[in-house]
Amino acid sequence: MQKLGIPASICLMTQNLLECALREDGGQLHNAYESLGVLGEDLHLLLLDPDRFLFDSQNHSIDKGKKLLYREGKLYGRDKDETLITDAFCRVSRGKSEAFFIGGFSGSGKSMLVNCLRDRVNSVGGYTIKHKFDAISQEQPLSGVISAFNKLCLMIKGGDRPVIAKKLMEEFGADFSLLIRLLPNVSVLFPELVDPAMRMEAGDAMNARSVSFTLLRFVRVVSSPRHPVTLFLDDIQWADSTALDVIHTILSDKLNSCMFFVGTYRENEVQ
Repeated sequence: MQKLGIPASICLMTQNLLECALREDGGQLHNAYESLGVLGEDLHLLLLDPDRFLFDSQNHSIDKGKKLLYREGKLYGRDKDETLITDAFCRVSRGKSEAFFIGGFSGSGKSMLVNCLRDRVNSVGGYTIKHKFDAISQEQPLSGVISAFNKLCLMIKGGDRPVIAKKLMEEFGADFSLLIRLLPNVSVLFPELVDPAMRMEAGDAMNARSVSFTLLRFVRVVSSPRHPVTLFLDDIQWADSTALDVIHTILSDKLNSCMFFVGTYRENEVQ
């Protein structure tokens, strides 16, 4: 077949199919396809990236045990979703907030789909923060979300810190201690202005309403079309409703927030 100019990948697949018939006759051949589903996956790769998988750059001989190579880090089979999430982020980067939900079974590429967006976020000067929920997350429903925003404080670039610090002081005023209690890492923006006594109160409890309003005001200041914030929450089927209410409050802000919320969930575990 190769002498007739047929690509090596097609020759390899044909060989593996022939070995399926030999295996049914009692042969112990390890390269035979285990099922039509595996064959379908190989065909899918050929169609998705023919320049890599289908057309030969040079004439190769078929080696026993050779497998189709795939490009590490490249997402296959979610082209439509990749386009949708990219378009949504572009709208956010023009000055608005938006939510995007991704469903699917475990291992179906949900997280990789979000990771594909990271380069675009970085290219426009944005920030990406994330948290992964688990089965025991409901015991501390807000800790993961608060932790993600606390890490955001450390991501703010040096040149922007004085401007952000000034805007935070103007936004919070007498309520500045609430912000420090909730997000202790804010202190890196203006260490000389923070009273050490405020940091000692960081363990004090705040109700969900106070957390929502404080984070909303924080996002108003930190996010902008120049620096959109992408919040990625993984496995939100395990998130408590309190955490989702906080996110909803931030996204519902009609003022200056510029946040892209991406939530992934396992369809088979949603009640």
